[in-house]
Amino acid sequence: MRTIHVALSLRSALLANKISSRLAVLRWADPGTPADVTVVDAADAAGPRTVAVLTSLAAVDPLVQAGVTGLVLADDPLDDIVRAIHDVHAFGGWVSPRLVSSLLPPPPPASLTLRERETLRLVAEGWENAEIAAAMFITVSAVKFHVSNLLRKFGCRDRTQLVSRLGRPVPLHS
Repeated sequence: MRTIHVALSLRSALLANKISSRLAVLRWADPGTPADVTVVDAADAAGPRTVAVLTSLAAVDPLVQAGVTGLVLADDPLDDIVRAIHDVHAFGGWVSPRLVSSLLPPPPPASLTLRERETLRLVAEGWENAEIAAAMFITVSAVKFHVSNLLRKFGCRDRTQLVSRLGRPVPLHS
């Protein structure tokens, strides 16, 4: 029997009872491999086959790093929470549609020029302004201009924030 933990980030007996009641009447588990669903505190949420029911987005990153394979928000419809439990059991994972945009890095703005894309790629690789200028055959002040435009377009205050928002390689061509 495979155990699925439903980790609640809020201590809500009402929500725990609603989840348990809904699961009791469903027959979605494969009879050959039934699932044992256990409701636990979010502090105990770790590892695969865990569905975390969250009250805020702040808890997402640590839970993903801990190996949680299902993520829903506490104010998602009960059907979504049950669907998450089902899909973690049947397919190995599920993420609330409301959380997807916070988990994926934002795409680069469509308005990036080719030079800005190239600068962005090199900044993401950790290159200094002088190195970027030499590689692109432009002046350091031109690099600073491109970096400034990138910070403005991505809504970032510095290069570190810009790189952390990317989370993936930057394509040179759109």
